[in-house]
Amino acid sequence: MYKFIDLLKKHIKDNFFIYATVVLCFLIGISVGAFTVKVVDKHQKEELFYYLRNFFEIFHNSNLNSFNILKQSFINNFQLLSLSWVLGAFIITAPLVLIIIGFKGFVIGFTIGLLIEEFKFWGALIIIFGILPQNIFIISIFTIASVISLTFATGFLKSKIHKIKTINFSKVFLLYSSRYGVLLALLLIACLIEAYIAPIFIRLIVKNVL
Repeated sequence: MYKFIDLLKKHIKDNFFIYATVVLCFLIGISVGAFTVKVVDKHQKEELFYYLRNFFEIFHNSNLNSFNILKQSFINNFQLLSLSWVLGAFIITAPLVLIIIGFKGFVIGFTIGLLIEEFKFWGALIIIFGILPQNIFIISIFTIASVISLTFATGFLKSKIHKIKTINFSKVFLLYSSRYGVLLALLLIACLIEAYIAPIFIRLIVKNVL
């Protein structure tokens, strides 16, 4: 465990600029998402609140299939994580992974803004107990994935620019892909939280807002 922590610290220190860029894109996404809630016109906002309340009503009154939630959540996040891997693998497209992390930030920012504006205190509780637990994992995973893609691409370009022939590209690519494999396993944990744990808290909270 200590060795893993030391390696993680070294990894972050060596790639501090890339991490800072990725986190900045995520924060910009959150800010834009939260701001979008404010600029949406009144009619559209009322429709959003209507659909949100309907969703919570269905969520509260129906026995939702947790496995279906798990499957859908995993598929959605798997697609984005796979896209991040592909963008990094093609080297030249690696910077586009910043759009993915920015999109994740936008969705969270918009959701938080919408819940707080409509449900105030209860919205904050839904965010804390129903949204944040799995998203702490998910955002961490996509942040690390973005950094892995960018470092892989920059490392490849540096080796070409400096004409370093001692690097085994197949081995480096295998390492790159295996890191994504670890992230995929962690993603499953996040989706399990979203499917089996978060709904328990959401049900307890939403009965106070319906």
